[in-house]
Amino acid sequence: MQVQMRPMVSKMSPITEKVSPMVGKVTPMMGKVPPMMGNARDVTATRITDARVWVAPKLEQAACTVEDQIAPRVSSFLHEAARRVEPESFARPRRRWPMLMLFAGLAIGVAGALMYRNKSGRWAESTRETTAETTRWAGEKVEQAGARAGGKAQEAGTKAGGKADEIAGKIQ
Repeated sequence: MQVQMRPMVSKMSPITEKVSPMVGKVTPMMGKVPPMMGNARDVTATRITDARVWVAPKLEQAACTVEDQIAPRVSSFLHEAARRVEPESFARPRRRWPMLMLFAGLAIGVAGALMYRNKSGRWAESTRETTAETTRWAGEKVEQAGARAGGKAQEAGTKAGGKADEIAGKIQ
């Protein structure tokens, strides 16, 4: 490993001889860099503030110019274009049927609401009766199905018992 390093060291020594005097000159300057950076930051902030102070009135003036001079011209142009595009007006016959139908529908709706309000008690009672009747009917159906299922189960049990006796008789 040392054999390989010697040729490299011999190549580096002229470079280090040239850099060494520069290092001595740069080192004292390193202490001056941070204050210079702070100064640059302060100057930049001041310049940006000055630019904003100068630009704000210019923008305000531009806004006023657009509002006072350009916007009215654009608005009048658009009004003129709308007037030119609009078709000639024609007299429309006034139809009363739509309004009559609207009021008739409104009257029917009010009458229906009043009838519903008056009859809602009777409707709730009939619903209760219908529900009770349906429940009773469903109960009867369940009892009938249960009785049928019980009969089928008993019949199947009897058949199975008969088969079991028959098989037992053959085995003995």
